[in-house]
Amino acid sequence: MSMLRAVNPREKVSLSDIDDGFMTQVLKPYFEHSRYLKRARFQQAESFDPQSLIMNGEFSIPESCYIDDTGHFNAVEYNISFNQICYVHLAHCIKNRLIPELADYDMDTFWEKQLPNVLIAKLTSSYQSQMNAKRFYGTYGINAIKKTSKCTFIKTYCHFHDDGNGKSTGEVTLAILPP
Repeated sequence: MSMLRAVNPREKVSLSDIDDGFMTQVLKPYFEHSRYLKRARFQQAESFDPQSLIMNGEFSIPESCYIDDTGHFNAVEYNISFNQICYVHLAHCIKNRLIPELADYDMDTFWEKQLPNVLIAKLTSSYQSQMNAKRFYGTYGINAIKKTSKCTFIKTYCHFHDDGNGKSTGEVTLAILPP
């Protein structure tokens, strides 16, 4: 079952490419050879509903950062690719103040707390068909947000596909601690 959101045809949608310099800064915690996200584009409906804040990305894994080449995309690569598109999405939303539940973050606190405060509380992924890791695409979005006194929970989805029939889907719940 696909979690992709249909866009209301009467609602204006804006698309913006994520600047390479910004993306490089967000992915700085990753070793250069394990930066799989190559390009990203942000989609936003004029309603500013968190579910309309979608990131699309182009990925490439020329060689695995941890194992000999398996010839296909696997669960570890799903997690790393998810993390990268998620961080770029969060940074873009924080920079542009698009998620009210994260208003206590600014870019300085994001850079400082990116790794220790953005936690994966739950991750499920599935693989419908073998996917080519050398070139593939991903879509990341928000299903729901709940802010508590201890953290902000963001239920997300992230789907990947290649130029052929390769496909992987998943849902991840983030727990974002206050800065």
